[in-house]
Amino acid sequence: MTYKSDCYYHYTSVAGALAIISSRTVWLTDYRFLNDRLELRQGLDSFLSKIPKEQQASFRRAFQWHDIQNHHCVFSLSRSPKILSQWRAYASDGAGIALGLNRAFLEYAGLSLVECKYEDHDKYAAELVVKHDGFIRAVYDASQLHRAENDFMGWVEAQCSSFYSVVEDLIALKNPAFAEELELRAVWCRKMGEVKMRSARDLIIPYVDAKIWPDDERASALAVVIPEIWLGPKSNDLNRLSIHALNIGMCMIHRHDCGYV
Repeated sequence: MTYKSDCYYHYTSVAGALAIISSRTVWLTDYRFLNDRLELRQGLDSFLSKIPKEQQASFRRAFQWHDIQNHHCVFSLSRSPKILSQWRAYASDGAGIALGLNRAFLEYAGLSLVECKYEDHDKYAAELVVKHDGFIRAVYDASQLHRAENDFMGWVEAQCSSFYSVVEDLIALKNPAFAEELELRAVWCRKMGEVKMRSARDLIIPYVDAKIWPDDERASALAVVIPEIWLGPKSNDLNRLSIHALNIGMCMIHRHDCGYV
């Protein structure tokens, strides 16, 4: 089910696909507003369970302050354009589109890519504790030094890059029930005040937008970062004509015809 090793697929509605193509921009949503918003929390709990007990409380306290002051935003991708559950859940019940995005879009946008891990979460969490051992100790030491909450909060704020590194590792953890999605996550961590807001489902949702290609490049060059576009099994075939009219160079247009009607 894996296709081009450097191409990842974003399932979305026709309107969502057109917006990405037209604006050359993707939106990354604060993880707390995603369907699986509890996964980072569960990953953190697993991570904390592997930390020496005397250091657990200080790291949880520090992370809570960090989480209040920052947004960890995610753009979901898959290794395959042929996963029916993805079409049904994220692409208008099969009537939408999957954009095949080349890895170059990540480099241009400055995004980190995290491959989801569906198994051996405890082992992975233990490995992360070893990886971040120096920072875990630094948090504990700071908690002892900065007894006043405001002082400790200020110290935590100054360590945002170290917390970002921990978050990018933890956000890889995904419930095994979703293993067939073959998900990868483009991640961008931003400070409070550096995000935008949109409304949907009666929610005000924090997000960031990331340019995947320059505005001043000709339309045909967009195929560098969008080399493939897949129509869903229920997508109107007239969308193929419209996509051709967008003049995305050598972008190949396919259909996932799995018999789902």
